[in-house]
Amino acid sequence: MEATDHLKASLVAAVALANTFGSSLRQGRPAAPPDADAINAVLRLTTNRTVDVDPADYASGATTLYDALSGLPDLDRAVGLINGLLRDTKAAPQLTRREGAPWHLHFGSPDEATGWLAEFATAVAMLLGSDDVDRLRRCEATRCDDLFLDTTKNRTQRFCSTACQNRTKVAAHRARAS
Repeated sequence: MEATDHLKASLVAAVALANTFGSSLRQGRPAAPPDADAINAVLRLTTNRTVDVDPADYASGATTLYDALSGLPDLDRAVGLINGLLRDTKAAPQLTRREGAPWHLHFGSPDEATGWLAEFATAVAMLLGSDDVDRLRRCEATRCDDLFLDTTKNRTQRFCSTACQNRTKVAAHRARAS
């Protein structure tokens, strides 16, 4: 999938938002309930704007993103869920720009939760319709439900973070040592 930097950032943010609302275990610990700070951290992956957020406005759409992505490789189910989210958010392409910045494509108002969800659903739709859908993976570490995008050249990334990778390697070492 050839993508602009903005689309890539939106896809990374979509996966992060999905994990924020969908993962019950993150890096070996119970996931914290989604709050405004967590959502703002996700939005900062794709914008420098500060947005007032209410987690309830993002909950349904983010859960749909997680359900769609965590259900892969069932592509038909994922596409059905994402198409529904695109309809619900009324995603409509429009070129926008801020002063001093180049034009770029948005799919809803960046001032509303539905605008961000439309943006993220569109990024996921682009992934699902590409040859790179297999780059979306679930972390292989025990006690981690996070999803991630494998950005390695050889497509061999197995863990969402170095924390999960290290935890898994230490557990394997201890198992061999005993």
